[in-house]
Amino acid sequence: MSNTIETKEISNGIENVPGFRHHDLNVCGGPMSVYEAGEKGRPLVVLLHGSMYDESRFIWDQLFPFLSRDYHLFALDLPRHGKSRPWEGYLDRTRLMDILHNTFNQLGLEDFSLVGLSMGGSLSIEYAALHPDKVKSLVLFEPGGLSEKIDSQFIVWLYTKIPGMLRMLNRKYIKKDHAAMRKLLESIYVGSSKPTDPDRLTSILEDETKGKYQYGENDMDDWQLSCIGPFRLKWTLLDRLPLIKCPTLWLRGADSVLVKQFEIDKAVKLVIDSGTKAELEVFPNAGHILPLERPDQANAAVKAFLDKLDHQ
Repeated sequence: MSNTIETKEISNGIENVPGFRHHDLNVCGGPMSVYEAGEKGRPLVVLLHGSMYDESRFIWDQLFPFLSRDYHLFALDLPRHGKSRPWEGYLDRTRLMDILHNTFNQLGLEDFSLVGLSMGGSLSIEYAALHPDKVKSLVLFEPGGLSEKIDSQFIVWLYTKIPGMLRMLNRKYIKKDHAAMRKLLESIYVGSSKPTDPDRLTSILEDETKGKYQYGENDMDDWQLSCIGPFRLKWTLLDRLPLIKCPTLWLRGADSVLVKQFEIDKAVKLVIDSGTKAELEVFPNAGHILPLERPDQANAAVKAFLDKLDHQ
């Protein structure tokens, strides 16, 4: 590992956790940014964020500091997110699996729990199915890839095929000032929930927008684009679910519009029917970014699940 930074100050957010360390790795020919905290020797937990404008510092702003008190944590910036840029080539699910596997090997990780949201949850499912010897449990915040179709399937597919459209959002966001970006941040919260630290989260969102703009990246990830067909998705993870051999916790915001309740229910049933333990918790007045919208409840649910496994 190289370019390792350590801090001892404590305040808020990932980068101000006591004992925080940041690693810049070279993996499969590209940069991988990894955040680490928590005492070595404690149970290992790896966190994977979502797609588009997400990164570790954003979605794990509350969960990472909370879990670091009792677990040895690693949070990855996936390729073309956060500080893991620039990357060349097409980053489909096969290549991402290879990048993740090599990252875990460089970090020396064995027998760890995976916590993932959206795309990160989907990558967690696929990795656990491919490497059941490495993953001891899964915590899945609304993973994608559980249905054969999405809302407005043809329109979304057409959108991805029109020249210039895949960078339209970023061209719009890069022109916004801090106040406008803060309004954008607040608009993705559901119900009465509000950002815990809106200025910090807005600054992270601004950093992500600048990163995409600087390196000419698409708004959507290749992982998403590789899946979208005109009338149905080109692949799902439903065939991977019976291959999971570790206990899983599924978490959903009741008001989410991105991953439907029936999709989660079907996925959980497939896991249970294969003989693997699975739990589902649904939180009212919350949407897709549950760890930020209801941090106290989400933190408690994740820790209770991990604690139960580590005390069996």
